[in-house]
Amino acid sequence: MQRDHHSRPALMALAAAIGLAAFTMPATAGEMNTPMKSHPSQGEVRTLDRSDAMLMTTASGAFVSVTTDGLMPGHVHTLWFVAINAPEACESAPCKTPDVLKRTALTRSDVGFADSLIVGDDGVGRFAAHVPVGNLRQAWFDHGYEQTETAEVHLVVQDHGPALPHMTTDMLSSYRGGCTDESLPDPVPTTARADGTPGPNQCRMVQFTVFEQTARQS
Repeated sequence: MQRDHHSRPALMALAAAIGLAAFTMPATAGEMNTPMKSHPSQGEVRTLDRSDAMLMTTASGAFVSVTTDGLMPGHVHTLWFVAINAPEACESAPCKTPDVLKRTALTRSDVGFADSLIVGDDGVGRFAAHVPVGNLRQAWFDHGYEQTETAEVHLVVQDHGPALPHMTTDMLSSYRGGCTDESLPDPVPTTARADGTPGPNQCRMVQFTVFEQTARQS
């Protein structure tokens, strides 16, 4: 069931509030909602019942929003947009991490920065971003976001550890800002490892969700 805070007027107001007034959402836009899940790198995958992720697409791009909880208070968290442009080339449906990071050329996948925040005492995180078709921000690969109607989209939340006063801006605007080399997963490409200044914190991917095109078409 669609929630009030994801109604079309609310989305328009949110888009304007974060400087996305140029992104219009016509009545023909495609929209999907799904809960967030705990990331498999943290153990058993659990659906987070008090969470909601939304993907709304037009021919020119996508608008994403996430409301979730269970995040670490005082920690910097970033949201990453994963575009899998050829999901039919994945080894399973939905696509998995190896399809993105190891079979990148076949699946024409890319990963880019979407949004960030410092979590408050309640552990709640609210992210929102406009992702136009084309190159992704701080892209890991060179494929971009090619086709909104056929691409499979994943959203991933990264925990950068406690906000460090001397490097908070870097932590909020990069993949590895504030984090040790050892805390970055081995398959992550050098472009991601070079995105941000190393620090003493342990980075970890903590939540994710998947938007399959088959769900939209059903």
